[in-house]
Amino acid sequence: MAYPRLVEATGCCPPEDIGGPWSYAEFIAVLADPEHERHGGAGDVDPVHLDRQELAGRVAGLARRWTRKTAAPRAKAS
Repeated sequence: MAYPRLVEATGCCPPEDIGGPWSYAEFIAVLADPEHERHGGAGDVDPVHLDRQELAGRVAGLARRWTRKTAAPRAKAS
């Protein structure tokens, strides 16, 4: 079996340059509150949506690239 492999996944990853876990938590709170002043500027992100098949395919691609290749047989020393 090739490694890495996808075992479990929950939600999508945070947007790039979100500012760390505390900023991401604030971002999620803004998305959840339509009355929040920055709600409209939060973008079109669904933090719970996850395309598991696409993610599993990406992880499998990494596994194929990272799998140790069989070494060529060495010539015997004379």
